[in-house]
Parts: sequence; C-alpha cells; structure tokens
Amino acid sequence: MRIALVRSLLQQPAARALILAGFVYLLAFQYCRLRYWRDPHSAFFDIRNVFEWKYSLAREHEARHFTSIYNAPDHAPEAVKGRDPPLMCAALATVKRDKDDYFEASLGSMLSDLDPRERRALHLSVLYANTNPSRHPSWGQKWVDRLADSVSSYQVPEKELDHLKELEEKNNFYEKGVYDYVYLLNECLRTGAPYIFILEDDVILADGWMIKTLHGLHSLAHGPAARNGSWLYLRLFYTETSLMWSSSDFWYRNMPLAFALMMGSGFAFLVTVRRRWPRTRAVLDKWTIAAVCLIIIPAFTALVYMVGKYSLTPLDGVVEMNGPGCCTQGLVFPREQVQPMIAFLEERKAGQTDAIIEEYAEKTGLTRLALAPQQLQHVGLRSSRDNLEINTQSTWAFWFEENKPQTLKAEHERLLATSDLTWVLD
Repeated sequence: MRIALVRSLLQQPAARALILAGFVYLLAFQYCRLRYWRDPHSAFFDIRNVFEWKYSLAREHEARHFTSIYNAPDHAPEAVKGRDPPLMCAALATVKRDKDDYFEASLGSMLSDLDPRERRALHLSVLYANTNPSRHPSWGQKWVDRLADSVSSYQVPEKELDHLKELEEKNNFYEKGVYDYVYLLNECLRTGAPYIFILEDDVILADGWMIKTLHGLHSLAHGPAARNGSWLYLRLFYTETSLMWSSSDFWYRNMPLAFALMMGSGFAFLVTVRRRWPRTRAVLDKWTIAAVCLIIIPAFTALVYMVGKYSLTPLDGVVEMNGPGCCTQGLVFPREQVQPMIAFLEERKAGQTDAIIEEYAEKTGLTRLALAPQQLQHVGLRSSRDNLEINTQSTWAFWFEENKPQTLKAEHERLLATSDLTWVLD
C-alpha cells in the first residue's frame, strides 16, 4: 500500500519538480560551501580554516629568500634604491615582539619582485621604534641597511627620549602609537614625495602591489572621475568583516519585496507558459506551480542571500570606503593632506590612531578610499599591543589568501608592459 502511494506521488508533476529542484539545490549548496567559506558574513563561513596562511605563506617564503640574498657577509648584489625625490615614500615603525616577528617578511614582500623602475619611484624609511633599538632582532643586520633607503632610531632631544622610555615602561601604546605615526609622516614629508604610504610591520604585500597602487593614484589624479583635493587616503588593506548586508542595501532592506518579486515573476512566467502552450498543462498543473512559487523559488532566493554580500558583489578598483575599512595596516596619503592631519593627531596626542584619522576625515569631509582587491594581508594575529587574539583575528583580509602566485606575477608583468605610467616609472 505504501509503495503504491509512493509511486502515485512520484507520478505527480509537483513531486517530480520538488525532487529535481532538491537535487539541484543540494549541488548548489555544496558548491557554495566549497566556494564561499572565506566570506565572514556567508552562511558557509568556516572559521576553523579561514585564518590559515595560503598565499601569505608562499609570499613569506619569497620575501625571506629575497632578504637572505642581501644578508650575505660580502658579495651581496647592489640593491636598487629610490630616486630623489621619490614618487612615493613608504615608512614603517617596527618594534621587538615577544613572540613572532614579521618585520623581515613585511619588508621583503614589499621589495621582492619590484621592477627597478618601481623601486626607483619608492623611498623606503624604517624606524626602529624601541628606545633601545638594539633589542630588535633585525637591528644591525646587513639586509636592512642594504635594502632600505633610510634606517634610523629616534633622533630626538634627550628629554623627549626620556618621555618615550616612560611610555614604553607603562605600555602606553595609545600615546606612543600616535607619536610614531606622526614621526613617520614627518620623515616622509622631508623626502618631498607626493604620496606617503604608512604601513605596519606585521603585513605581507602581494606581488604587483606597487604598480596597482600607482594605477589607482593615477586614476584619482588624472582619470575621468578625478578626486584632486577631496580624499584623505587610499587604503591598501581592508577586512570583509564590516562589508555585510545592511539597511543601506536596497534588496536587504526590502527582502520581503525581493522574495515577493521572485515568486510573483515565477508565477507570471509559469502561467504564461501554461496558457500559451496548452500541451504544458499536464506538467504545469496548479500543484506544480504552487510548489515552484512557494517552495523552490524562495529556497534558491534565500541561498543567494546566504552567499553573502561581498561574495555576490566583490569590490574592484578604487572604491569609496568611508566607514567599514578598519585599521591602519596600509594607508597612502596625498602629500597635501598630511600636514593638517599631523596637526590634528598632535592635538589629540593619544588614542587609537585609526580612530583619530577617521575622526579627522569626518570633521573635514574628506573621502576615504580603498584599492580593491586588497594589496596586503595583516598576518600579525599576535599583536604587539597586547590585544586579544580574537580582536586581531577580526583584522584579516579573508579573500587575500585565495591569490595565486603565478596569476599575480603574470598580472604584474602585464601591467608593467602595458602601463601608461611611463611618466612616473623612469
């Protein structure tokens, strides 16, 4: 009896439609689970594996191999240095960490694979931000002096140095962090560079970061949508943790409308097919239409939302990011905006540096921009500022690890070969 009932049900068009749709849905669900597990706002997010290094690990190996070449006691190759004045000044402050040290990988990944023209356009300034710089494991190593354009510790009056020592002893990262940021900005201002790139010492940069950044800056200065004087910084790092569905998104704010439109469109389409082609009526009976419109279409519509906003609409090129970017892992400032910002930072004196910069941007009405996809990863999951690991994990470029070394290398070479930036890459 039961078998006969099952057979009878399976002969119904609605049941067949549900079975077929269920099979397709399972395939689609499995694909999404394998494809979108890196999106922190996807239903398929896999927190167990998402913080594993993939591209960063390959890039770290390249970076350390690169620096080792220049750390030989003698017969090391002569490194290309920045011209005077440079197009961009990149500066970072590095401190001794209790556990992992990322400084070598940061510097190596910045310079590894740079074309000589790219390297000549860049001035690299390194500040050892311990008041006793000899505590840092890289202090005095040959590769640092050979690769960087400027390597220094604090060059300040004794009274100011004593105050910095006091900040170190008290672990006052809020004041010292702002001080170091201002110090780096002033160092770069002295080079005469029109662009100033401040980054942290626990990042890994992607192959091709320089030429892609220059393309972004060129579009801001000379492109059809030039923004001269209206933007504060170009962000090379952002985390997807803040790029979620929100009330500002029309289709998220009006989700019931989205479901209604999809279901209504499906109903109108199926009814039209049924009326126009009478032969389909045996298949498209009222129960089949009901199953499609009330079960199948809503299920697949929900699956689209489950994928996550960033996975559906990934960012590309220079985009506005006035709120959700997070942190100061890598910001490029136009020179004309730096001096007023320094004055604001000095006035605030202490606090979260990124929050103060955002406050300044809000006060002045300057736009904040980001270059997508991300050009660097924050690998310092153990913070030098005693932050909880859960806080530093939230500062992670989730999709960065999907980069392929050979793909980025080919993109880098193609951009150098076809670039219209010959006027800046001498």
